[in-house]
Amino acid sequence: MDNKRKYARFLLEGCLNLEADSKLFIIGIDLISDFISLVIDEAHKLGITDIKTLISSPKKQKELYLNNDLDTILKSPLIAKDMYNEMARNNYAFLMLSSPIPGYFNEVDSTILNAVSKYQMESIKEYREYQNKGLIKWNISAVPNELWAETLDHISLAKLWDLILEICLIKEDNPRHAWDLKIAKLNKRATYLNNLHIKSLTYTNSLGTNLEIGLPENYLFASAESHNLVNMPTEEVFTSPNRLKVNGIVYSSKVLIHNDNVIADFYLKFKDGRIIDYDAKKGKDILKGIIETDDGSHYLGEVALVDYNSPISNTGVLFKNTLYDENASCHLAIGASFAECIAGGLTKTTAELLALGLNYSHEHVDFFIGNKDLLVIAHLQNGEEVVIMKNGNFVEG
Repeated sequence: MDNKRKYARFLLEGCLNLEADSKLFIIGIDLISDFISLVIDEAHKLGITDIKTLISSPKKQKELYLNNDLDTILKSPLIAKDMYNEMARNNYAFLMLSSPIPGYFNEVDSTILNAVSKYQMESIKEYREYQNKGLIKWNISAVPNELWAETLDHISLAKLWDLILEICLIKEDNPRHAWDLKIAKLNKRATYLNNLHIKSLTYTNSLGTNLEIGLPENYLFASAESHNLVNMPTEEVFTSPNRLKVNGIVYSSKVLIHNDNVIADFYLKFKDGRIIDYDAKKGKDILKGIIETDDGSHYLGEVALVDYNSPISNTGVLFKNTLYDENASCHLAIGASFAECIAGGLTKTTAELLALGLNYSHEHVDFFIGNKDLLVIAHLQNGEEVVIMKNGNFVEG
């Protein structure tokens, strides 16, 4: 079996843990139709016959944005995501194939892009509830396309494929075993952080970051589940902060690609959890659109810790894809929290989670803050301090 086909098979068996009676919903773009066909072929071999797809065309979307008013755009089937809700209600497993084209929509008015993004996020509210409560299987994984490769420095399409297959451990004789070992290491870290009983985390580095993030009293750090990998690849342990206890300033360490638009060299300033100031050398209008999605998008929803000395970081490649770049760097996320990141959270209502300090938003956008001299100190509930990251890497407990 060639490695691309092996990758397709692993997404179904290793990430989504699908069986013959499973139902599959594939989301992707037309530029990766060959790989989508591989996935469907492998699904059929597993005995999966109920397969639905939602394939979009970046070219047609761009033409729609450039040649129509906003009302026409929002009514177009080219941007509709309502199918997500139907598939969630009917217990389909979601396979989201991320294949970006960084900067592809630079010519489009940012107000249109922000309005479309907000409309789409609001339209899949039902799906997000199923996802956040752990009621459906889902996975997001990257698939290279020619246009994506062309935006990277000295990276051909073949080389991009080679990097992804290497990082995702597909070249290993037994990818399942290799992932089991990696997840066991991450689970050990999460357990260590949970046992510390952390009150808050402070971040400082040479970029100018000086940020304190309070955690809910019954926070839980989590990592990926070995037989249900929702993000492929993954190098993180993560939790959700107390949305009202974030103070200070944080600077981005990598560019952020949001809906194929570039946001670069930006900062966010917080007071009592809320973003009170921000700027960006590039893409400020896109950043503004993220922050102003709703009230919850003015607060943080995720705190993720990742070694600077990670396999993705060590490639030296800026992938311009959040899925990869977030796993090369400590990161935070604007917007929605994770119910699983507080004790008993999956059984609580939104109102109960808000009361405990978690955040609610239609938005969830990761951005990258880790670098080679990042220092993270945990301030414990008993008054002690523990250095948990130094020079960007974990100080193992």
